[in-house]
Amino acid sequence: MKKLSTITAFVIVLLLIGTSIAFTETAELTPENTVIVSNETDKDFCQDFSVFLQRLSLEWVHIKQPGIPDNIKNKNIIIVGGPDALYTGEIVKDILTENEVNLIRHGSMYHTVVKDSPWADNRVVYVCAGSNRIYTKKAAEESIKSIIKKSKKPEKWVYTPIRWSSEQIQQYIAQLQFVPEDEELPADELAIDVSPDTYEFSPKVSSEDAKKDVERLFYLLSHGYCGYGYFKTRGDFDQAKSDILREVETSSTWSLYDFSEVIHTHLQFIGDGHFVIGAHEYYHHKDFWHSWGTEIWKTEGEYYFVSDNMQWEIIKINEDNPEKFMFPSLNPRGEPVYILGVLSSSSPGTLTLKAEDKHGITHSFNRGLSCSHYDPYVGTEKKIFEEKTISEIPVISVRSFRDAYHGEMEAFVQTAEKYRGEPYLILDIRGNGGGNSEWPRRWVETFTGCNPGSYLTYTKFTSRTTLMGQINYWNDTLIYHPNNRIYKGYLQECEEELRMFNESHSKPYWSELQFYSMQLIPNDTRIIVLTDSDIWSSGELFINFLRQVENVVIVGENTVGATVFGWKTLHQLPHSKLRVRCGCALYYPSDLHCIEEEGLFPDLWVPPSDVLDYVITAIQKGIL
Repeated sequence: MKKLSTITAFVIVLLLIGTSIAFTETAELTPENTVIVSNETDKDFCQDFSVFLQRLSLEWVHIKQPGIPDNIKNKNIIIVGGPDALYTGEIVKDILTENEVNLIRHGSMYHTVVKDSPWADNRVVYVCAGSNRIYTKKAAEESIKSIIKKSKKPEKWVYTPIRWSSEQIQQYIAQLQFVPEDEELPADELAIDVSPDTYEFSPKVSSEDAKKDVERLFYLLSHGYCGYGYFKTRGDFDQAKSDILREVETSSTWSLYDFSEVIHTHLQFIGDGHFVIGAHEYYHHKDFWHSWGTEIWKTEGEYYFVSDNMQWEIIKINEDNPEKFMFPSLNPRGEPVYILGVLSSSSPGTLTLKAEDKHGITHSFNRGLSCSHYDPYVGTEKKIFEEKTISEIPVISVRSFRDAYHGEMEAFVQTAEKYRGEPYLILDIRGNGGGNSEWPRRWVETFTGCNPGSYLTYTKFTSRTTLMGQINYWNDTLIYHPNNRIYKGYLQECEEELRMFNESHSKPYWSELQFYSMQLIPNDTRIIVLTDSDIWSSGELFINFLRQVENVVIVGENTVGATVFGWKTLHQLPHSKLRVRCGCALYYPSDLHCIEEEGLFPDLWVPPSDVLDYVITAIQKGIL
C-alpha cells in the first residue's frame, strides 16, 4: 500500500532541547509529579477533540492569570499553548529564548521545546505549541505520548476504559438481579404450540380472559425476564398491573391490538430493544437532532457563533445552560467545531438562543433541529462487506456480523492483517445490524495481537420459566429453519438443562457475574470508526472492543442501544395468544452506565450521510 506522504508530513514534531537533561530516577516524569498547564480555551479544545488527551490521568490546571500557581511549581510542567496564548503566553515568553519564541510564532505546524524548570530542581518544562489550536493539540499529544513511552509504568498515565473496581461492579449489578420467591408454573403450562398447522387465532379476547392474560404476563415478567429488577428502579410493576386490570374492565371485549396497546401504555417505563408484547415494541431510541447550519467555537468557557458577519456570545439556550446543547463535531472542511443538538425520541422543537454582542446588546435566535438517517444501500449495490481506497486511505465497510454471510465475514477478518501498520484506516460500520460478536472480536485480535475483553458484564437468570421460554424460542425458530443443526443443538441443550433443573428441584438463580479487567491495547494506526443510529447488538460490541484500542476515534452518531438485555425467550399469553419476547441474560456495561435506547456515543458528532467525506477531508488536512 502506498504510504500517505502528504499526510505524514503533518505529524512531524520538531523537538528542541533547551538544556541537556539527564533523567535520574528522581527526575523521571510520572503522573504524580507532572501536571499540564494551559488556559481554559486550550484545555477545553484538547479534551473535547482528542480521545487520548481525555484519557490522561494526570492533573490538568487551567489558569486565569499569567503565572504558574505556587502549589504546582515543584512538579514537571507541560505547558499547552504558545507565546501568544492567553495567560500561558506570558509564561512561555519568560522561559524560552527569543529564537525559540520566533520559531514557534513563524514556523509551520507545531513544536515542542523542553527546558529545565526555573522553579524546581530535577524538574522540566515542556512547551507544546502550534500555529493554531489544532496543531497545539497535536503538539501536546505527540509530546505526552513520547513521555509515556519512556516511562517505567506507562499504564499509569492513561485511564483504563473501566474505572470501577470489581467489588463496585458486583455490588451494583446485584441490586438488579431480582429472584422471585413464589412457586413457578409447571413446564407444560409454559409450553406453546408453534406449529402453523394447529395454531388457533381469534381476533378478539373477552375482558375476563384478558384479565387472566394480564396475570400470566406479570408472572412471566417476574419469573422470566432479566430486566425485571432493573426496570423496577424506573417504574412500578404492581401499579402498572393494577392500572391494566382496571382499564381492561371498561370493555367486555378487546381487539388484540387494543389489548396490546393497553399493556404498552402502562409499561412505558420498560425500554428494551429486544422486548416485544403482541404488536408493540418497547424501545424508544434517542435520536440526534441537530442544527447543522450554525458553527460554534469555545473561548475561555463561553460559546460563540457568527450571524450576519457579527460575533455573538451565547448566554442561554431555551433558558438553560448552553453546555448541554453542545456537541463536538467536524464541519465540511474537516475542521473541529461545536454544533447544536439534542438527544430525543421525538422532535424537540426549536432551540432559542439568547446571545449578546460585544456591546452587550442581546438578541434571540431560533434554530430548528433535524434528524438525519442514513441508508448505506441507496444508489449502490447491496454489499455486506466491501474494501476500497479513497485518497490513498483504506476504507473497510461491514454492514452485518451474521453467520449467514460467512464468506464476507472471513474476508472482513482477513483485512485486519492486511491493513495492520497503515497510518490510517477507516472502519465504516454504519447500518451494521449485528450478528455473531465473534467476528468483530477476531478482527480486533488479528489487528492488535490482543484479545479484547468484553466491555459488558454477563449474568444469566435461570428458572423453569426462562428455560421453557428458550425452548419455545428455538422450536419456533426451527419452523423457519428446520434443517439448521446449530439451532437444533441449542434446543437440545435447553431441553437437557430443563430436565436437570426439574430433577434437582432447583429454585430460580442468577449465574455468577462475569466481567473482564481491561487495559488499553497498543496500536499505532489511526483507526476512525464511522457510526450511525442503526448499529445494533454485536455491531455495538465491535465499538466496545475498539474502545479498548489506542488511537481509535469514533465519528458519527449514537448507536441503537440494544445490548443490555439478551438471550431471547418466547412466551404466549394463553387466551389472547399475544406473544411475549424478552431476554433472560443481563449484559450490563462495566462502566455501570446503561446504554439501552441511548446507544454508544461517538467522539465527534457528524450526520452519517456526510461523515465519510468530512473524515477524509480531516485526514488530508492532518486534523484527525
